[in-house]
Amino acid sequence: MATRVDSWIWSIRLTKTRSAAGAACRAGHVRVNGATAKPAQVITVGDEVRVRIGGRERIVEVAREVSKRVSAPIATACYIDKSPPPPSKEILASQPRRDRGAGRPTKRERRDLERFRAAPLLALLAAVVLVVAGCGGGDKDGNTKFGKDGLPQAPGAAGEGPFFGECGGVSTEEVMQITGFPALQNTVNNTSSCEWTANAMRNGAVASFNWYRGSPIDRERATEQLSRAVTQDLELKGHNGFIAWDSTICEIGMAFGADFFEWSVRADAESQTPTEKICGATRQLATMSIERSQS
Repeated sequence: MATRVDSWIWSIRLTKTRSAAGAACRAGHVRVNGATAKPAQVITVGDEVRVRIGGRERIVEVAREVSKRVSAPIATACYIDKSPPPPSKEILASQPRRDRGAGRPTKRERRDLERFRAAPLLALLAAVVLVVAGCGGGDKDGNTKFGKDGLPQAPGAAGEGPFFGECGGVSTEEVMQITGFPALQNTVNNTSSCEWTANAMRNGAVASFNWYRGSPIDRERATEQLSRAVTQDLELKGHNGFIAWDSTICEIGMAFGADFFEWSVRADAESQTPTEKICGATRQLATMSIERSQS
């Protein structure tokens, strides 16, 4: 009987409830072999499953298929844990949090928090208006700023960066030529993201472009730093960002004020494609998106 990924991550106790496992899948926090997984996606022994929980990404390899909740000792025998070590004290200290014993937030603190939560929604609406109108802003790079309350703030209004067009301005034929992955199909194509996969199971080669508006790039970089073997600063065409890679995957994020885009290229594990080649293709795709953007 086929095993669903949401059932499996709940059964091995990565999430507390089955509904939480399904919600994580629907929110895009679960990946199977590098590709975003839906709750009903089937997993098999040997698959790599990544689950983002509480700001940390768990990376496990399926060692045994189970679809019912098992005890903790049995659960550990159902997967091979490849997760990176927990974040250092320095990274944890940089994350905003309320001091223990400080009590409930005051009315003023709650108002500040509500304004902070509402800001991304307003920024998203502004970005949609700008995209529909075909408008763009400046291309100055930005970094995450923190307010007096210690909470991260966007470096500017959403839509400050240039307009990148459909799939970052790169065609399917160009993605196949640059990556060297044959027979890729464009399976996702909307105003903010594109994804190319080698097969319907999404367990082979994958390339993707994602455009984020009104979202500080430092948050994405912190996530990559916890889940990838190497994360470094990167400059392309006068813009700042990061490059992160592991054995079969390379990801590049480039900042433009309060906006940023991210290219991700993952090779089929059986192809044994060198990491240098994967990152070279990712760098070329990111450079093309910058060159073809509309200010």
